[in-house]
Amino acid sequence: MIVAALAGLALGCILVAALLTAAEAAFTYLPRQEAEQLLRDGRSRALRAVLQAPASHMHALRFWRVWFEMAGAVAIALFFFHILGNIWIAGLLATVTMAAVGFVLVGVSPRHFGRMHGSGVVLFTAPAVRILCALLGPVPGWLVRLGSLVAPNAPRADAAFFSEEEFRELVERATESDMIEDAEAELIQSVFDLGDTIVRAVMVPRTDMVTIQSGSTLAQAMSLFLRSGYSRIPVIMDSADQVRGILYLKDVTARLYSGRAGRGDLVDEVCREARYVPESKPVGSLLQELQRESTHVAIVIDEYGGTAGLVTLEDLIEEIVGEIVDEYDSERPAIEALDGGRYRISAKAGINDVGELFGLDLDDEEVDTVGGLLAKSLGRVPIVGSEVDLDGLHLRAERMEGRRNRISHIIAWLEPAPQDEDSHAAGNGKAPRADADQGGVREESETEHRR
Repeated sequence: MIVAALAGLALGCILVAALLTAAEAAFTYLPRQEAEQLLRDGRSRALRAVLQAPASHMHALRFWRVWFEMAGAVAIALFFFHILGNIWIAGLLATVTMAAVGFVLVGVSPRHFGRMHGSGVVLFTAPAVRILCALLGPVPGWLVRLGSLVAPNAPRADAAFFSEEEFRELVERATESDMIEDAEAELIQSVFDLGDTIVRAVMVPRTDMVTIQSGSTLAQAMSLFLRSGYSRIPVIMDSADQVRGILYLKDVTARLYSGRAGRGDLVDEVCREARYVPESKPVGSLLQELQRESTHVAIVIDEYGGTAGLVTLEDLIEEIVGEIVDEYDSERPAIEALDGGRYRISAKAGINDVGELFGLDLDDEEVDTVGGLLAKSLGRVPIVGSEVDLDGLHLRAERMEGRRNRISHIIAWLEPAPQDEDSHAAGNGKAPRADADQGGVREESETEHRR
């Protein structure tokens, strides 16, 4: 009778431990979306209580799982002792039996089952988990604090779901084992970083904005669109702190070529209302809002209400997928000799290198690159066709590259200016000079107005 009771007790403890192991795996790996859907369906009040306090319930679940495993091991040891009468042989057989049974029935199989059938296991075990947690009261919390004193630097498991750190570690392991590609791992990591990034870190600063003055004509706006390569430009009044709205290229084009536009039509009549966002807003939240509103550009304001910069949908997407490069961008040498004593120079080339090329002293304490020298001499961000004369050295912005349409190459030559323009130069030498003010167009700097 005692032997049968011990066998039944051992089997019962092992089965309960297996069930609790499956429940622990199900709660741990259950996707948050499925858990929220189960709550919306209202299929289990106990599940709602568990998910409202996941840490305490998971601690209780682990405690009872260990307890039933130990109880099963003791029952098996007593079972063999009553049969054999030798405590040492009974202990050895109980150890071997529990190791095999525990590994298969408590360790591996229930965990796989809990992962594969997470929703069903969670719904089935939620009432039992709720009762087990209530029976223990604060005991699991005491044991957790005791364990924290023993291992103070150990990571905490305060939730029933994967923590961000655990998921990052899984991604790294999957990358090392070639289960996922490096590019895929970087994409996943970028999604996590998106929640920690604020708009100020990805916006185009106010000093890099191209704007158009309120009161400018549509013809002037079209000229700026064509020269800058942007399709959305802020309309400002006295300064960038007073944004009148956002001017869209498609609106200007439709107005000009519809036959409804007159020569005196102004950009104020066509511009759309600007959307404002604080610079401290998380990038992930803003991305969702812009997608939901079908908006591509927003004005970023600082804590004082002034314009801090501008952010576009492409800026936010780049935080996930990386730098977006124009299909016409190509790798060129830093300095390329052309006909007629002219040179095509990368905007990133150092001014000392350019000075040595022409035998001039171009040393400047404020700028280091020839692109910076051109911008400083113009007093604003250059666009295609912008040209300056520095004591006989001519610099002309030739082309723009990259998603932000920054000047990438500059044509440089010494007096006298060549008569034949290179076919690759901006507009075959016919591009309008950007250093001449055209009507009410105001070019403070470059922005993120995507083509």
